[in-house]
Amino acid sequence: MTTSSLSLPALGQSARSWRLTLVGIFLLALAVLAPGIQSPTGITGKDEYFLSLRTPLEMMEKDAWVVPVLNGHPRLKKPPMLYWLGRASYETFGPSLPAGRGVVVLLAALMVTAGAALGRRLVGTPKAGLWSAALLLSMLGLASESRRFMLDIPTAAFSTLAFLFFLRWQQAGRGGLNLILGAVFLAAGFLIKGPIVALVCGGGILALLLARQWDWRQAWAKRTPLSLAALLFLALALPWFVWVRLRFPEASAAELQEELEARQFFIFSPESLLGLIQIALPWSFALLGYAWRVRREPGPARMLVLWFLLTFVPFFFIKTFDRYLVGSLVPLALLGAHALSRPEASRPALGAWGLRAGTLIALLLAGGFAAFAAWFHLAGWLWLVLPLAWLAWAGFRPRPAQLAGAALLTWLTLFAVTFPALGVNRVPPEVLALTAQRPVLMFDGPQPALLPMLLHRSLSQSSKLEDPALVAPPGLLVFARSEDVDRLAAQLAPLGKALRPLGQYRVLSSRGSGIRFAREGAGSREWKEALARHSLDPLYSTVRYFELVPLSPAAPRGTEQ
Repeated sequence: MTTSSLSLPALGQSARSWRLTLVGIFLLALAVLAPGIQSPTGITGKDEYFLSLRTPLEMMEKDAWVVPVLNGHPRLKKPPMLYWLGRASYETFGPSLPAGRGVVVLLAALMVTAGAALGRRLVGTPKAGLWSAALLLSMLGLASESRRFMLDIPTAAFSTLAFLFFLRWQQAGRGGLNLILGAVFLAAGFLIKGPIVALVCGGGILALLLARQWDWRQAWAKRTPLSLAALLFLALALPWFVWVRLRFPEASAAELQEELEARQFFIFSPESLLGLIQIALPWSFALLGYAWRVRREPGPARMLVLWFLLTFVPFFFIKTFDRYLVGSLVPLALLGAHALSRPEASRPALGAWGLRAGTLIALLLAGGFAAFAAWFHLAGWLWLVLPLAWLAWAGFRPRPAQLAGAALLTWLTLFAVTFPALGVNRVPPEVLALTAQRPVLMFDGPQPALLPMLLHRSLSQSSKLEDPALVAPPGLLVFARSEDVDRLAAQLAPLGKALRPLGQYRVLSSRGSGIRFAREGAGSREWKEALARHSLDPLYSTVRYFELVPLSPAAPRGTEQ
């Protein structure tokens, strides 16, 4: 049976009832993914707090719409759509963490809902749609990345929506609106992160053709509407890039070259497999094993295996981060839905040992955070005890429905309660009071990481103080990590400025990825000392803050005592 032969009546459940089900899935996804996004000590990373969250703030302050700006310069490294959405949300609800991160939560919920709709259409039963949503919501990668104002979930969500509307058009054999919406969503994804948006949508279309779920001759017969949709996509996606290239030719060329070098194309990166295993927990091993077992099975199974491979294998040949792989979670979840919605007699069940292995790693990961919090007498770890016990019971039995619920609750508790209780990037109340009405410069780092969002201002940041205008504002406060103070003072001296210490505080601070929060340079000795003393003191970063005064001969390096 080809996909196009699956009419809505054959899929079961009335159209109205299924639409209500999808609304319920969307609302459930919002309820599951939103808790914790308001916390300044929640999961974050330098790309979020240094770039993504600050850019729409500065766009508001400088009234910039077409080209995003950051630190006084056009931000051309990434396309503008995420920053447009962020600014629109800030303008509507006021600048805040929920306003920024809520954009990604909304798109993640749409991605889960689209996954459910695809499950019903590709596998052929509403049960498959429900399983698809359940698996996506219980995967670690979706739970963590949905809570950060970053590019990856929005890109995957728009690409998934584009493929869903293309599939609706392809199955119906008509209906130009679906094709138009597919082109619009694909263009939106292109304006989030560029050509990478093609992996999920383009991979799905190619998988349909390769698995003979869509005949090549049928595709050729539809070349006119497909060509018109392609033209619409180009008309929506390309003008911004053309305008930027004409307006900032040298800067845009330099940014493109830097991005190409950073990705290191055609360099084999086997660590992508480890990244996929991590973000798909606790289902990773069971779903990969199922994909191997049904790789030659005709029909939807083969199409889903091909779709997964087309979205995942390219990442073996570029430098990547785990979060880049979230688009692969959609076909992977659909493979699980295919397995779990089949009649018992014909179903190659998800491998029990694969489920147990994934559960064990998930337990070690989430349990490690709980143990960390308990060992250092932090709050929040008790909330994880029951979800972890349920996860162990469901995963080792194993019972997939129970495992989905247990994993969902475990990740929700970890990211909404336990991790924020660690106090990473905490800003003391006295610092908030001091900075409320004064200009602030964050040197290098930057720390305090989320101070701009707490003050609802973009704040200045620089690692090279060459422009006197940066240190000119009266009453300027300067923040720096303790290890950066000497370098800061040396850069201030030629500008005729010195530092007068006002205070300091110690904190776990995010460095790069969300879970790297020990101070820079902390190694095994510091960790052993911290564990032995039940104290985080050896792992803390020291953040110092100063006001600027004229340089005096008594302070040749720029520090005023």
